[in-house]
Amino acid sequence: MSVVTSILHTSPLPANEGTGFTPISLSISFQGSIAQSALLNFGTIPLQVTIQLPCELGGQVVPVIRHISWTEFVSNVESQSVPQFMIPFLPLPPSFNPLCEASWSVLAREVESWLVNTIRDVRAPEWAWGCNAFWMAFIAANPDFPRGSWPNWNPKISLEGKFIESWTADNLTMPADSPLSQHILDEIRRSIWDDFQLSFPFPLPPYL
Repeated sequence: MSVVTSILHTSPLPANEGTGFTPISLSISFQGSIAQSALLNFGTIPLQVTIQLPCELGGQVVPVIRHISWTEFVSNVESQSVPQFMIPFLPLPPSFNPLCEASWSVLAREVESWLVNTIRDVRAPEWAWGCNAFWMAFIAANPDFPRGSWPNWNPKISLEGKFIESWTADNLTMPADSPLSQHILDEIRRSIWDDFQLSFPFPLPPYL
């Protein structure tokens, strides 16, 4: 059995209730090769990943491991029209907090400006990709949409695309006076953040 141990470090991250910790993006690759005959008893290769926190944090913080296979990651990338040139709103600033409405609001304005002032052509593949990124940021900043009130956006950006069409279909039937708890708001933004990261052809720095 081959065992590799590495010590990683994280840092505190302000949260709505107390202090959390900055997540870590981890990539695992493999060096070397083995004979084909050695794989006959395996369909997939099981790997065990263990996260050990300091004893002082036991019971207070629980690590959550999310993973995506390289094949699935590449498939997600290839299924989208990804810009082939510099994206001015990336990388996101160190101050970006996926649980913070203000962070998403600023990002939505930056994506909107990039679409309208740089891409311009609604037929360009970058436009469709950018619209999806815009709507993720816009909804994370305004989770009540299409209920309640929200800031205006450039009408050139239509309510089209997989994300926004699914969002509006799921939320049109909710009562307009139904408030969202902070817990629900956090869950919405975490979910959007997960989707947002998968929409890029390269890993984004961890913020959540």
